[in-house]
Amino acid sequence: MSSTYTTRLRLEKQGSGENASTWGTKLNDSVIDLVDSAVGAITSIDLSGVGTAFTVSTADGVLDQARSAVLYFHGSVSTAVSITVPAVEKVYILGNLTSGGHALMLKPAGGTQGTIPAGQSTLIYTDGTTVKNLFTSITGMSQVGASLGSFTSVVATDINANTVGVSVSLSATNIKGATGSFTTKVSAAALEISGVTSLGALRGTTATFSGAVSVSTIAGDGSSLTGLSAVPDNYLTGMILSNDSDSDHDISIKVGITKNSTNASDLELTSAIVKQIDATWANGSAAGGLASGVTLSANTWYHLHAIAVTAGTDAGFDTSSVAANLIANNDASAYRRIGSVFTDSSSNIIPFSQIGDEFLWNTNSSALVISKNNITVDTTFAVTIATPLSVTTWAMLNIDLNDIGNTDGILVHSPDVSIGIGVPSGADTAYPAQSFSGKINSGSYTGGTFYASRIRTDTQSRISYSVVGAGTDASFATLGWVDTRGKDG
Repeated sequence: MSSTYTTRLRLEKQGSGENASTWGTKLNDSVIDLVDSAVGAITSIDLSGVGTAFTVSTADGVLDQARSAVLYFHGSVSTAVSITVPAVEKVYILGNLTSGGHALMLKPAGGTQGTIPAGQSTLIYTDGTTVKNLFTSITGMSQVGASLGSFTSVVATDINANTVGVSVSLSATNIKGATGSFTTKVSAAALEISGVTSLGALRGTTATFSGAVSVSTIAGDGSSLTGLSAVPDNYLTGMILSNDSDSDHDISIKVGITKNSTNASDLELTSAIVKQIDATWANGSAAGGLASGVTLSANTWYHLHAIAVTAGTDAGFDTSSVAANLIANNDASAYRRIGSVFTDSSSNIIPFSQIGDEFLWNTNSSALVISKNNITVDTTFAVTIATPLSVTTWAMLNIDLNDIGNTDGILVHSPDVSIGIGVPSGADTAYPAQSFSGKINSGSYTGGTFYASRIRTDTQSRISYSVVGAGTDASFATLGWVDTRGKDG
């Protein structure tokens, strides 16, 4: 019976009665030396000029390339090279030290290949069909002046490498000189990210880092930091509203940036746009702005929202203060209310002006004045004024009193506070400023007027008041309102 050979390392197995008096030599040459090679041998293979494919040598009972524990490939290659090894179970330490920057694809004969990037080394095994990387995680390492393979996770004290490729996350104290890519997250424990063109390069993109960066300090001018959240929670600046050329129906919105209503994303207008309240919403400037399913009506409040749509940031009108119809009907994925407008009896937008959070009516319309006659003394009333509905604002009012008697007075306050019935007397009685916005004592005059600033409304656009003096008449003229539009959280 002749000798046979093992499947994986091709070691000679003695046949019955074979090699009489010579098996000792055979054992040394065809088994022991070959096992030694399989365990510890380092084989250098020059790939210069091989083209796109190379098959490592295999032989039964004698030294070959495929049996070695370590294979490192060198030489100049102009393209990626497919390396074929025997279709048997085997562990390899492999190094791609070729010049030219091309990957090597290792595969069992007839099987599925794995990739070794240029300049990288790794420990792999093949089951005869596929190739798998045994390095999925490195913890507590220090890697200096060399290259790292592609790992599920790297937790390191210091990485000062030429090339880093991480498929899930990298957490390190220092990242220096890295040119590789991270598909999910970079979390530097403290000290520095330096020697990189941009955080976008770390992310594997040209300029935008869309994952997460957690560091104590990022040095530099920040010119390469793009795609990061630009603003804090509840932030809103710009996006000032004004009546456009068709002042009855069109609102112009200036450039600006804001967090959305949940602080999950940023909404930014990089150029001014005009939205039309008398046309159904459509993307872009000088286009319809009214949410589909919402009707333009007289004497109605409409809230203007910045919205996130497929094409970017846009805006639209909705009777809902939370953009319910814009979200439902116009594929808006996020919103932020940036102001409100009111229509008159002809369904035209009443003119206004805005500076920051302050909105002032730009008209003498009687629709902005509420009159109350022969007010019951020592009774607290609520009156609906011309400020945005469904949100809380600070109303700015002119209040006029008329009384045929010698003494009248008024207390005005928010319906959101309960202060009981108590009205000023003819004397200048002091009242808590947090409860009362002002009072008037007309004395011997038949009337008097005062300006009451920042009376907080409830969400039904109401303020509360009470009077002293029988037969008192009062008029509440809304000058405007202060609307923080969510900046106070």
